[in-house]
Amino acid sequence: MKFEHLVGKRALGSAHAGDYTTWAESLLYEGVDAENVAILASIGLERDPDSEEVELYFQKSLRDLGLSLPPDKDALRGYAKALCEQIVSGNLEPEVGADILAAFYSRSDYEPIYSIWDELSEDLWMVHDQDGCIFNTGLTKDNTREYIKRVASQFIVLLETDLPEGFFSLSACPECGYIGKSGLEVIDMPWMPEKLYRLIYKRGQSQRAICPRCKRPFPNNMSDYEGRRQYLGRKC
Repeated sequence: MKFEHLVGKRALGSAHAGDYTTWAESLLYEGVDAENVAILASIGLERDPDSEEVELYFQKSLRDLGLSLPPDKDALRGYAKALCEQIVSGNLEPEVGADILAAFYSRSDYEPIYSIWDELSEDLWMVHDQDGCIFNTGLTKDNTREYIKRVASQFIVLLETDLPEGFFSLSACPECGYIGKSGLEVIDMPWMPEKLYRLIYKRGQSQRAICPRCKRPFPNNMSDYEGRRQYLGRKC
């Protein structure tokens, strides 16, 4: 158990007593000679470790080692990157990793970058249950594992990229290469004035997103792997 994994699980709220004792054991195997680390490792031998005792000796171990807990935001980022690296390398099953990463969005107080995994989680359920998806247009039942790996690889790059404010409100047109805010096109009787349409039908006219440059309907947004791929490709 690496320290970045432990503090990440702690920030995520998924760390158990065994995670702390396993971390301490790994330090002993590395030759670390610290009394409180040894005590923390020994607690792992107990059938039902006391959580307060684990926390006490974890904090003492941190002091002995000169370590400090990073802010939750940093801990989550480090853990997310580590999980993605494990997915890409094949050391973590893609579906398992995606399931863990889906929890980051709410736990991070809805930091936009983690919406990628929240939305992918929804699409993974939909593509298997209803044979369709909302956000990830390239996801199918047959490519699930490889698709998650591609998203994980891309996510590592995104974490290291200075994304603009409002990044997830941007769209990317695969036809003309435009990247920016999408436009809207009225598709219900576009010739009729909006006020008259509302008066007659008691609702607004239906609209669809379009590329403001070439007018192609439904450009890829940044919730979609393809939209982000196009954005990153332009940055290179």
